[in-house]
Amino acid sequence: MAIAGARRRAAHGEPANVTVGDVTRVGRQHYGYLFVEREEAAAALRQRYEAADCRVDCMTDAFN
Repeated sequence: MAIAGARRRAAHGEPANVTVGDVTRVGRQHYGYLFVEREEAAAALRQRYEAADCRVDCMTDAFN
């Protein structure tokens, strides 16, 4: 959901910028989690980032 949202927000021809903060926000807003660990959110984002071939059109801070 965070990746899809970032892609929708990106301007035409610009890479989407999806952050670990986006993932934690999705966890809170859509799934009702009170707290999402940054490392867990980063790991989930890295996994989906690689599975969805996001290197083509996205940037992320999940690898820092």
